[in-house]
Amino acid sequence: GIVVCIFLQTMYHLIADPPHRNENRNIPLLISFTIALFALGMVFISMDLTSLRLAWVDHRDFPGGTVAYSFSQYGKPITVIPNSCAVIGDWLAAGFLLYRCVIIFHMNFIIIAIPLLMYLGSIAMGVMILFQSSRPNANLWTKTTVNFGIPYYALAAALNVVITIMITTRLLLYRRSLRNTLGEAQAMSVPFASIASMLVESSLLYAVTSILFLVPYGLKSDVSNIFIPILIEVQILAPLLIIDRVAKRRGWEKGTATRPPTSLKFQHTFPQSGMYDTE
Repeated sequence: GIVVCIFLQTMYHLIADPPHRNENRNIPLLISFTIALFALGMVFISMDLTSLRLAWVDHRDFPGGTVAYSFSQYGKPITVIPNSCAVIGDWLAAGFLLYRCVIIFHMNFIIIAIPLLMYLGSIAMGVMILFQSSRPNANLWTKTTVNFGIPYYALAAALNVVITIMITTRLLLYRRSLRNTLGEAQAMSVPFASIASMLVESSLLYAVTSILFLVPYGLKSDVSNIFIPILIEVQILAPLLIIDRVAKRRGWEKGTATRPPTSLKFQHTFPQSGMYDTE
């Protein structure tokens, strides 16, 4: 429910709300990206729920139980399609965060070289895990796929953590420079200086959820099944929150650190009356 609400809110701000939306040439691309990411998530959720209904309701008397039935469906569209949507959604979400990292670090590709290599490695491992998990009688927990499953999810989680640390560090340094230059009160009025803004811009929620899934998955615990749908939801939600800030012109853009913050307020004194005007 919350993902749908954030999606609709983001689309509204992208299409109808910003008064200067025509100045941003990236708006059509952001709209397409938002729709694609949301569609992948909805396909995963709908087909995953269908798979659960088939396993626990329609075929609850399957020899070996519901787990055996679920394993028997690997390699079939009912399982391959949602798995593909989950992996492709992760590629899109991680790619968007990497793009935001490029923007925040002013197109300095030397700084983001390591995250970029990790992202390319994540794509390669994602292709391999999709190939292995789509084979008949295989799944993400069997011996035929665990060698690709753990490296893929570990690399994806590490990438999220690295990007989160990099973006958070950059925003903290920016906040510190504002406090030293403008003072505490004015610095806190800047959209990028608040703790909440840092949490959204750095996609901390995505990084934490990735770790919560990776630990039980690496231990081959069934607890990891609890975090799979949560992880898919978060990988949609995290970019949407950032895009929503961009649509409202509160997200970090090119040149943010080199121009005066637009939210600063200054007082003008009228010599004759001694009155103040704030703008």
